[in-house]
Amino acid sequence: LSPREQFYYARELYYHKEFEEAEKVLTGFLAADDGWSENKIDGCRHLAYCYLAQGKEKQALAAYFYSFRYDLPRAETCCEIGHLFLDRGELQQAVFWYKQALSTRRQDSLGAFVLPDCYDYLPSIQLCVCYDRLGNRALAEEYNERAGRYKPQDAAYLQNKAYFAALKQKQIDENAPAE
Repeated sequence: LSPREQFYYARELYYHKEFEEAEKVLTGFLAADDGWSENKIDGCRHLAYCYLAQGKEKQALAAYFYSFRYDLPRAETCCEIGHLFLDRGELQQAVFWYKQALSTRRQDSLGAFVLPDCYDYLPSIQLCVCYDRLGNRALAEEYNERAGRYKPQDAAYLQNKAYFAALKQKQIDENAPAE
């Protein structure tokens, strides 16, 4: 198979839950010197997904980082790394990677698979979660409002908005003088 065919074949294997076989094909594809760099970057993410499906978290993280060998980090990869750290409860690391995603410039002209939400909405809503868990309600609410600017009707944004309003009301009620 050509490098491009290997890449798409490996993705099909992944989507059909043939994780070990997809891992082998992707590893071979990434080891070869030829192939389009955008496919290599996406191949690293799919290799990480295969590793995660097999419970190989350390290898998944290494696969995400391996994508940086081909070009500057993409927001899609930064969000995946942030998600991995958030799931592990490593909130400061998650914050770092979500902020990195927000600072990454979207480059549609490269022809890569672009997930637009990874450049604005997703890292914003996830930073809201991180900061809330870290106890910094002001920053959490700030990032929720930022997420709302991107998707004002999104259920997660609206639910968070109600959550913060309820917290403020509770604080007002607790500080009200007794009658």
